[in-house]
Amino acid sequence: MNEGHRPNRRLRLQRRLRGWSQEDVAAGLYRIASALGEEEPGVDATMVSRWERGTRHPRPRYVRLLCRLFDLPAEQLGLVREPELKVAPLLADDRLEADETGRRDFIDTIAAVLGAASVPPFLRQASAGAESVPLEPWERLHRALNRPGHIDMATIEHLERVTRALESLEPTAISSRILLGPATGHLEAITTLLQAPLQSRIRARLCSLAGETAALVGWLRWNLDDQHGASVYFRTGLRAAREANDRALGAYLVGAGACRLPPGEDPQSTLEQLRAQTQGFCQKDASPATGAWLAAKEAGACAELGRESECLRALDRAAELVHRLDRGDVDGRPRFTVVDRDWLAGERGVSLSKLGHVEAAETILRPVLASLGPSRERDRLWLLTACSGVYIGLGEPEEACRHARSALTGAMRMHLAPIFHLVRALSMRLDEHRRSAAVQELDEELREVGGMAPA
Repeated sequence: MNEGHRPNRRLRLQRRLRGWSQEDVAAGLYRIASALGEEEPGVDATMVSRWERGTRHPRPRYVRLLCRLFDLPAEQLGLVREPELKVAPLLADDRLEADETGRRDFIDTIAAVLGAASVPPFLRQASAGAESVPLEPWERLHRALNRPGHIDMATIEHLERVTRALESLEPTAISSRILLGPATGHLEAITTLLQAPLQSRIRARLCSLAGETAALVGWLRWNLDDQHGASVYFRTGLRAAREANDRALGAYLVGAGACRLPPGEDPQSTLEQLRAQTQGFCQKDASPATGAWLAAKEAGACAELGRESECLRALDRAAELVHRLDRGDVDGRPRFTVVDRDWLAGERGVSLSKLGHVEAAETILRPVLASLGPSRERDRLWLLTACSGVYIGLGEPEEACRHARSALTGAMRMHLAPIFHLVRALSMRLDEHRRSAAVQELDEELREVGGMAPA
C-alpha cells in the first residue's frame, strides 16, 4: 500500500470509542474553532472519512483542533508521520477480549499508560488459588476482615497506584463490563493480602485501600444495572473503611449507598440518606471533593422535589468546597478526578433543569458539554440526557431526540444502564410529539436495544 494512503486506525478507533460519527467529529471541530474565536473550519464528514482512510492528511491547523477535540496528543491520534513511531495502544484491534488473560494484560497496559506498576505476579497467583470454591470478591473481603494476620509499605503503595489507574478509567469511554474484571481481580489481590499477619498500621492502610476499591467495583456494578451487587460492595467497603478509621472514605461510601438507585426513582429517600449521619459517618468527615459531590447530589434530590431554595443552598455549599480544591487543599480517598468547576457547572445546570428553569439550564449546559474531553465521557452522557430534557421543556423535540440518541449510543457502548433508563424516561415525555420522525427514530432505537442485561 502506498505510504501516503495508510488508514489512520488510531483516529478511527478514538472516534469509535466515544461513540461519535464522522459528522460528530466535524461538528466538534466547528465548536472548538468557535470557542477559540477562529474562523470556521472547512471540514465535513467526508473529509473526516478521508483522514481515517488515509487518502488525506489533516493540515496543521486541523491537527491542533483534533488534539483539542479528542484531548489527546497527535501521536495517539495517528497524526504524526513517523512510520516507526511506537506508542503502546490502550486497546488492541479496536477491542478488548473479556477473558482472564485479556484482563491481566489490560491491567498491565493501564499501569504502563498511567505510570503505575502492574499487579505483581505473585498476587495474581495467590488470588487465583486462595479459594477452592469461587466466591464473590466482596465475600472474600468480608472473610479477610475477620482474619487479621506480612506485607511492606512498598507493596501497598504499588497497589494504590493500580487503584488510581483503574479509578481514572471509570469516567472514560472504557466499557464498565470490561473494566469490572480488572477491578474485581485487583480487589481480590488486596483481599488475599488482608488474610496474612499484618502490623496494625499496615492493615489499616490496606483496609482503606480495599474499601476504596470496593467502592469502584460497586459503581461498576451500578453502571451494569446490578443494584444489589452495588449495594453489597458499598456496604462491605464501608466496613473496611470503619476498620481503617478512614472517616473520609466512610462518608463517601455512605453517600454512594444513598445514590445507588436510578436517578429520580426515590428522591426523598436519597435526600434523607444523604442528610443522615449513618453508622457514625457524616458530611463533616468528608474530603472537600466528596463533600462537594454529596452537596451536589443533595441539590439534585431537592430539585426533583421542587425545593428550590434548599437546592440552591446545597449548590452554594458545593461551590465553596470546589473553591477549596482550587486552592489546593489536600484531598483524601477516594481520589476524584472529575470534581472541578466544569463538573459543578454541569450539576447546577441539571438541577436548574429539574426546577423548570430550562433557558438558564441550556445556557449553562451547552458550553460545559462542548468542553468535556474523553476523560469525562461518562459525564458527557449524563449531560446529554440533561440537555435532552431541557430541549423537551423548550418545545424542541428534534434537538431533544438528537441528544437522547447520542446518549443512548454511548450508554450501550460503555454499558451504562442508568443512562439507558434516563433515555427511556425521556422518550415517555415526548408523547405529544410521537408522530415526529425524530421521536419515532428514538423509539425504534430503544426497541432495538430492548434493555441492558445485568452484569
